[in-house]
Amino acid sequence: MNGWGQNGWTGGQYSLWRVLLGLGVLSLAVRQLATAGGDPVSVVIALTALTLSTAVIVGWWDSPAAALLATATAGLIFQDSDLSPRLWPLVAMLLLHAVAPPAPFGSRMARGRVNPDGDWQLPVWLHAASWFVLLAATVLAVFDTGPDDTVWTELANRGGVVTATILAASPRTRRLAWLIAGLTWVGLACGGMADWCLSGLAPAWLLSADPAWIPDGRHRENRSGPAWLFYDGHCGLCHRCVRLVLSEDRREDTIRLAPLQGAAFSEMVEPSVRERLPDSIVLVTPAGEVLCRSAAVLELGRLLGGCWRMAAGISRVIPRPLADLVYRLVATIRHRLFGRPTEACPLIPDELRGRFDLRYDE
Repeated sequence: MNGWGQNGWTGGQYSLWRVLLGLGVLSLAVRQLATAGGDPVSVVIALTALTLSTAVIVGWWDSPAAALLATATAGLIFQDSDLSPRLWPLVAMLLLHAVAPPAPFGSRMARGRVNPDGDWQLPVWLHAASWFVLLAATVLAVFDTGPDDTVWTELANRGGVVTATILAASPRTRRLAWLIAGLTWVGLACGGMADWCLSGLAPAWLLSADPAWIPDGRHRENRSGPAWLFYDGHCGLCHRCVRLVLSEDRREDTIRLAPLQGAAFSEMVEPSVRERLPDSIVLVTPAGEVLCRSAAVLELGRLLGGCWRMAAGISRVIPRPLADLVYRLVATIRHRLFGRPTEACPLIPDELRGRFDLRYDE
């Protein structure tokens, strides 16, 4: 396949994928423990997989852990006759993660880093390799026709994988190829393929997507300027939210940042409005709309685009009162969980300070 260029994967979005990858292996390990029946070899392999998958989930020395976990996962598949060899894509994705750039934003190893994103990028070759795993696994599954397959489902699945393979060759049609590949696996599931086979393929299908397919929420708006994110300068959780924006928003004109205690907040928000706002985060849209609590979080996800916009869109089904209740509960304990920073501006490199307005009222 050709036409592989830069992709929209950021460190935070990749960390979300890494967590899902680790949880997939963790579920296999738990299943193995539940069915080991006292077999010491199975128990040792399952416990090893549990430990290593936890390292992958939190992002602590997860590259070597993923390499070892690939071996442990292969052992789980070998030990459990109920697990299909079609789980090999899960092993392949663990190996790909083992050679991916370390310490993306959101991993334990990136904690305390001055530059939030650490210039992390998903290599082009690794993104292409995830497509190879996806298409190879789909081809092997589709052409391994089972006795229960009907003629029309067999033809539909084979037509789907051939079409997806052809369309994946061009960046213009790759999004459609990704969708068709997913629908092909839905067809295989309806034909009776085991759930464990699908769980092994899911990491490859997710990583082969490009978050840039979901643009940020301002691409169709007539914007008069950036959105403003105002945060509590003495809240550790708010500082982490700011670092998330700096890592995931790679367009400097999308979101500007300032503390709630600063002059910019006083200038942009009327006193009557300021009095009823919480001291956590407040988002002022380019149109001048003032959002707080869950509404601010959802709008922030929409502005960031990619996986964050998709998550924000899904979260909108949660009733606003319930979402605000959860927000208030977290806000109540945030100082105990994350501490109180001494500086209003989070720890960042000098080149990012231009995105802040740190003026204070005299």
